[in-house]
Amino acid sequence: MPAPSLRLPGLPPIRISGATLVMVAVITLLVAPGFRIIPGMTSAGVLVLSLAVGVSLVVSVALHEIGHAIVARASGAHVDHIALTLWGGHTTYRARRVGALPSVLISLAGPAVNLVIAVAAALAERAAPGAGSSHLLTMISSLNWALAVFNVLPGLPMDGGRALESLLGALLRSPRTATRITAWIGRVIAIVVVAGPLLAALRFPGSTSVILVLWGVMIGMMLWRGAGDALREAGLRERVLALRAGDLMVRIPLVRADAPLTTLPSGTEDAPGSQCTPGAADTAGPDGRGVPRLLVLDPSHGVGVLDEEALASVPGTQRPAVPVGAVTTWLGAPGRLAEDLAGEDLVEAVQTQRRAVHLVTGEGGEIVGVVTTAMIDRALQQG
Repeated sequence: MPAPSLRLPGLPPIRISGATLVMVAVITLLVAPGFRIIPGMTSAGVLVLSLAVGVSLVVSVALHEIGHAIVARASGAHVDHIALTLWGGHTTYRARRVGALPSVLISLAGPAVNLVIAVAAALAERAAPGAGSSHLLTMISSLNWALAVFNVLPGLPMDGGRALESLLGALLRSPRTATRITAWIGRVIAIVVVAGPLLAALRFPGSTSVILVLWGVMIGMMLWRGAGDALREAGLRERVLALRAGDLMVRIPLVRADAPLTTLPSGTEDAPGSQCTPGAADTAGPDGRGVPRLLVLDPSHGVGVLDEEALASVPGTQRPAVPVGAVTTWLGAPGRLAEDLAGEDLVEAVQTQRRAVHLVTGEGGEIVGVVTTAMIDRALQQG
């Protein structure tokens, strides 16, 4: 079941996970003791004010992500959506190329919003009419200070790690090296986040909340996984940039559908495994790279592969009169890729065309080779 979305004017959809309620409940339990000791505070008052702190945290996280979204949009990126989850939130945006400085600004926009909220709540606390509202504003200020400081820590997947990754990538001229450095910093931070509450619980067993320890463990695991995801994404990005249609393509015979079977290249009819069964263009062929030995071209049907059984059923005496198209399994219209198409442009072209087989063309428009989506997928999965 998809998460419900909140739509506000001028903002991307905000998807709110049901697990966000868990975060509200945990914060409510953690801050309730602070309200309970206020003189004259009733049980209902404790519940209402504690819930208000939990809800304010969700609102603060949402404003944090909106800050990211606004700056990303201003930097030319397309913002898909904002998600609020058990662990906070994230903003999903797409951009072909974002420079180091805009990337840093996008990363730091969220913590900057929390800093503004923290200062505003601290100033409002001075004019609070009672102890309960005063403590509420103090907690809101403290939580936003914590969000701002935690998110600017220089390790992935935190915002500070994203900012440092962008700066190091520009300085070192190696985005993957920058990602490795900041991801491992993030893993060190994850260990500290787990170890801190555990050591505190061992040293002060009566004053450390079990909920705080469990929360620290879960956040640390999330940070460790996020750092690992960043490392995998960096490897994939590097492999994408290394792609080039001319390097991936294979040169195979192309036969017109109206040509007689006798015109098939030598060995096509008799070599074991040389004919292709339906879907062969998406499986490892004789060359091990996911393409057949021969493709059939037709203006109406597109491209196709020879049907082994149909071809074998045609008597030799009749083959001069039987067209190749009669024993062909058609795969539909092919995609077309320029031989020098590379990197993100190549991936985008393949995703846009959505074809199993792509004809690679040279500078003059002539067909110089064939690339299949299976070949590209294998190239991206290597490493």
